[in-house]
Amino acid sequence: MLEGIVGWLSQSGNTATSAIVTGVAGFIAKGIYDLQVQRRKEKLERINQQLKLLYGPLYSLSAASGLAWKEFQENYWPDRQTFFSEGRKMRPGDLALWRLWMRSVFQPINEAMCEAIEKNSELLIENDVPTELSELLAHTEVYKTVIARWDAEDYSEHLASFNYPSELEAYVNRCFLSLKEQQRKLIGYRVPAVKHSGAGDTDTQASAQASLASTFTNREV
Repeated sequence: MLEGIVGWLSQSGNTATSAIVTGVAGFIAKGIYDLQVQRRKEKLERINQQLKLLYGPLYSLSAASGLAWKEFQENYWPDRQTFFSEGRKMRPGDLALWRLWMRSVFQPINEAMCEAIEKNSELLIENDVPTELSELLAHTEVYKTVIARWDAEDYSEHLASFNYPSELEAYVNRCFLSLKEQQRKLIGYRVPAVKHSGAGDTDTQASAQASLASTFTNREV
């Protein structure tokens, strides 16, 4: 009989121990899950802010700037790669046209991009300001002095000493699309794969991308 009591106590002890272990394991698992959810939420919130305040505005503004530059080129100087081509004598009307587009189109867009960067630098993906953005900041600031001369009717200078960053559009597009992809994954949405009917589709896309890249390479503003 004593052996039976001892066996029953031993069996009960094992059951209680098992319940305690199960409870502790469940508590730990819930803690880990809650921590993962919180981290996921915080990461999503940061990405949302990055897209809303920095990379979204940069994406739309740089696209608008690129399209405006293309329109400017196609309508007024389709026969050359840059507005101020080497060896070309600029007429007063050409320079007045440049000042008009610079003042009313390109500089305002550049200043809007710089404002987004300066106000939201803590949202940058990188630890330091990347070259493409620092060059844009410098270019825009230098051009302010050129425009100030125009306001004083001094037209001796028409270009900034610091060029517009040729890789800006590519950098902004890369960052924006990367963040959008991360955002989709965090909210549980997957982008369906694009199916191509043949090699010709790929060749057409590559050709279009190369054409667009060449349009933006020779930017002067």
